Amino acid sequence: MPIKSLETFLFEKGLVGTYPIESLKNATLGIDVDHYVSRLLTAKREQYLDAIGGFPTSLKMYLESDLQVFQEYDITPLFIFSGSPVANQAEASGYYTASASEAAAAALNASNSGPMSSASSLPVRTVKEATLAQRHKGWTQWTNLLSNNQNTYIDQPLTPTEPFRYNVPLDTKRFQSDLIQFFISRKIHYQVAPYSSWFQLAYLLRKGYIDAIYGPTELLMLQSVEKFILGMEFPNKEYRFVDSNRVLSEFRCSKEEFIDISMAVGNDLQPYTLSPLRIYPSQQLFEIALEMVMNSGTDFYAYQLVNPIKSESTLSVARYQKGVSALRYMPVLKENGKVELYSSSERNEEGVISPSDSSPPSSTGSLDAIPNDVHDVVAQRLPHEYYFYRSVGLISGNVLDAITTGIYAEEPPLDGGSSNSYRQLVRNSVDIFKNKEINQLTQPINRYYQIKPIKQVKWFTPDEPVTLMNRVVPSIFEKVNLLVVKTDQVDREFSISNFLSVIMQPENMTDSFVSEKVLFPNNVPQSKKLTAPFDLLATAFLRFLTLLEFMDFDAATKKLKVTTWGEVLCSLTHEQFDAQFVESYFTLLVFVKTGVLSLFEESTPPTPSALSKATLRSYPKESSFILAITRVLSVFQLEQKPSNYHGPVDRKTLIFRDHVDYIKENLSELFEATLVSSLTAGEFDRLSLDNAGWQQRVVGTMPFKLSTPSTVTAMIWQFYLQKYLHSGNSKTDALALIVTLFNTSKTIPSLDEELTRSLKFMRQFSKLLQTLSEAGLCKREEYEIFVDAVAFAEQAL
Repeated sequence: MPIKSLETFLFEKGLVGTYPIESLKNATLGIDVDHYVSRLLTAKREQYLDAIGGFPTSLKMYLESDLQVFQEYDITPLFIFSGSPVANQAEASGYYTASASEAAAAALNASNSGPMSSASSLPVRTVKEATLAQRHKGWTQWTNLLSNNQNTYIDQPLTPTEPFRYNVPLDTKRFQSDLIQFFISRKIHYQVAPYSSWFQLAYLLRKGYIDAIYGPTELLMLQSVEKFILGMEFPNKEYRFVDSNRVLSEFRCSKEEFIDISMAVGNDLQPYTLSPLRIYPSQQLFEIALEMVMNSGTDFYAYQLVNPIKSESTLSVARYQKGVSALRYMPVLKENGKVELYSSSERNEEGVISPSDSSPPSSTGSLDAIPNDVHDVVAQRLPHEYYFYRSVGLISGNVLDAITTGIYAEEPPLDGGSSNSYRQLVRNSVDIFKNKEINQLTQPINRYYQIKPIKQVKWFTPDEPVTLMNRVVPSIFEKVNLLVVKTDQVDREFSISNFLSVIMQPENMTDSFVSEKVLFPNNVPQSKKLTAPFDLLATAFLRFLTLLEFMDFDAATKKLKVTTWGEVLCSLTHEQFDAQFVESYFTLLVFVKTGVLSLFEESTPPTPSALSKATLRSYPKESSFILAITRVLSVFQLEQKPSNYHGPVDRKTLIFRDHVDYIKENLSELFEATLVSSLTAGEFDRLSLDNAGWQQRVVGTMPFKLSTPSTVTAMIWQFYLQKYLHSGNSKTDALALIVTLFNTSKTIPSLDEELTRSLKFMRQFSKLLQTLSEAGLCKREEYEIFVDAVAFAEQAL
């Protein structure tokens, strides 16, 4: 978040300059992703994203357009993502309670706001609370809309009258992996900062790796950043920039006073508005605070210290100090590959930091020496190697943040997470995923982390945390480190389909994929280790399948065999299954394996369907077919043009999508942890790849990186089939409805092809269900019902 209300004030004071983009010709431009995305996805765009899930497809359209301008002027963009939150940020986002208190307050605020009030007028404290309030309000209004129109609604689906997102910026971490895959596919440079993205940009600028920064107003707090770009006006081929010296001169305040004001009004490092500024309008906070400093010599830090309300004063002082200390002691990823303090290059021989661009206000006293409790301000330190893997996008930050904070936060999903099956899935995840992830990442590092308590905190029972098992004997890695896939095919690209084809070739899996000795000791010749990226990923995936019980490996006898579930998975190598669908089928397979909810089972408590009462009453059998079809298609990726979605929604389908999305996120984290455990052990020649090689050949081919698709495909079929039933089986009327409802002429030019492709997806999944039923892993009647459902869809199409 930017310094509150400062940007508007800068424009009012005429302190934002304009220059043609042509002046950046041949430059390398560092771009803060959070700031950049907040400019692209304004309050009027992607308003229904929280109601359908998935990646905001319009973002790709804006990115493509901007990248063309950069290419026109030979500008090289470098996108920097933010990393782990510092202490204040984690607190403000409700991290330590998994947003439980924020969700409760959001529900209260939304219910008290009245039908016409906007999110900006709600008495919310944080961005997270505002986001949850918007979702809660959106679903409440949607439920009321369905209830009020149930007697008149037949086959023309309802569209929400209120959006699900108002004036709160989207959380880019939610689709960070999607953006990274997008950048990799177009060979665009990117990096994930260990903590603050704008701090990382300042370091890159200071070292000459970039020529300019496109970032937030927080950059004004850094001495080394004299000028930066605040906004890009691509249609006019110009950009808006801010000159730090001019701003301070116009404000007639020192850098220390500016930082003092910023910490009081709220900014990225200290998100709260502190006393006495809370009583003023949010749009004028900075202006009022500046007047108080200039006219009365107010020192906001001193004010917190002498605030007569002791409880408030103690909390405010701590937040202020943590914000200033984070500014002073922020770590960045440096050119030597290590994560060190941004200001550490300013140290003298005695280890004392000389005055630098992140000096705190003088009122905080002397902070020359690095305090022993700096980990309480920023975060506990992990090995440099872990930060490198995160910087290239190989591992997401959820598990790493859990290790440093001691909390794995399970926050409510998009639908609110009220279903018993979703909550049971969260509970089951401890044994299925979390313990295995934590163990693999903590065992190779400092013993402190091997015994440190790490707890799963759930938003629905925040006072009942579950302690994760980060230490077992033998360790997870020791149980599977003899499993090795070694083809030495350097040019082979990894995919689940390619992996399965390799696994199924030999008659004896033990002879082919069980090594006599471990690969990681230094005395093992390099030729015996993993040398191809495919082998690295395939080895990790074989171990990953073993941890998920698709493979059974006895370390004592060194015997590897396929389990019943594994046999079902290996059936996906048959010609009747398309390689493009295998990852989606595997995700559904793991979901079915959890047993928390079947394809035909109503979630508890029940959720109103977007189908009309007339459909549910008159066509009960077909309604059950539609339910199963929409659930299966919740993992189908529709080929469509980028668009800003405005159309019908279905909470019942979103609830199921949230289930499989949770499975996919956990699959991604477990695979990442298994891969990192192999890398840290030294089984792969890590120096054989440069940064581009890691990104293109490893991260770019890893499974489970993309978000679960939105519910749009499922709803297209849902409302197509409903119209088909009520129009006397008229395909023409049903198709016309879909074209109108979803504006497919612009968003899905090949609608017929996509419907046919999704029907093919359903047919193939019915084959997978057949294999499951024959193996006794699902009920026979569920397979038969789904076969009938596919036949119904074929007839309707």
